[in-house]
Amino acid sequence: MKLTVASSLVASLMAGLMFSASAHANDAEGAYFGAGAGWSQYRDLNDVANTGVNRDAFSSRLLGGYTFNEFFGLEAGYDWMGHGKVGDDTYRIDGWTLSALPRYPLSKEISLLGEVGLMRDYATNDDRQTKSHGYSPVFGIGAAYRVNDAVDLQARYRIVDDAGRQAAGNTDVNNLGFEVVYYPTRSSAPAPVVAPAPVAETAAAPAPQEVVETKRFTLTSDVLFDFGKASLKPEGKAALTKLYNEISSLDMKDHQTVVFGYTDRIGSDAANMKLSQQRAQSVVNYLKAQGIAADRITATGRGEANPVTGTTCNGIKNRKNLISCLASDRRVEIEVKGIKEVVVQQ
Repeated sequence: MKLTVASSLVASLMAGLMFSASAHANDAEGAYFGAGAGWSQYRDLNDVANTGVNRDAFSSRLLGGYTFNEFFGLEAGYDWMGHGKVGDDTYRIDGWTLSALPRYPLSKEISLLGEVGLMRDYATNDDRQTKSHGYSPVFGIGAAYRVNDAVDLQARYRIVDDAGRQAAGNTDVNNLGFEVVYYPTRSSAPAPVVAPAPVAETAAAPAPQEVVETKRFTLTSDVLFDFGKASLKPEGKAALTKLYNEISSLDMKDHQTVVFGYTDRIGSDAANMKLSQQRAQSVVNYLKAQGIAADRITATGRGEANPVTGTTCNGIKNRKNLISCLASDRRVEIEVKGIKEVVVQQ
């Protein structure tokens, strides 16, 4: 009965969270739900066999929550801490938890987790047919591994302090659990920023006439590459495939394409120039593989030249925050220039 009620309430909670997140389907984080299993140890179990003993038990839980950003989230869950046998007495604890989850990202895939919360615990001694309930603080640490946009794997060590009461028995519960978490709306592949800027060179002539036209496109390097790398990411290839289709639809004759690579100002000038050239060449190689002729596309690295952030990031000392602030400087610009027929109204 408790399992059915707990499952229904967690499902209701997740429905509300997913509805609130529906307008932000491309956020890096968002609503999630999951399940886990592990091991509990009831430490210094008192007033069950009138002595302090330790007992191990299998545990499980259902959970749901919302990560507001890469540093903080809230979570609710229902925990079954397991059965501890002491003599003829069977002692068990389950209950609701509500917790704040501070997070610290170590990389794009791995984050450290903390937990501070409260459990509404229900302690039962089946053999004595006694029950008690109350509130117990919960503390925890752990780590999350991002398998893909939809799934995280988590490991957590949690302590429920002084669970249960004298009527049924009380204990400190140490719990090690492993969880699978599903994010139904999370995505890390934003659409490329495309900024066409046509420049037409025209001369008076009867219609129709040929004009030289230039179109420019800008893609952020963080979509195409990992920080400091020049190998295309899967989402980067998807963005370049979309760009190739747009270039193919321009209906230009004898067009030439130049790919300019830019870095931010972090690192030496020589290293940045080399990285920008490598990134531009990676884009050129991919577009040639899609169908652009080798003699109609070239790569040019410009290093940290022409930053678009200006002096915006000058006061930032923390490296992680500086990398984030300078994201728009790390970019690839594609310039397509060719001949197009236009109809001139007389």
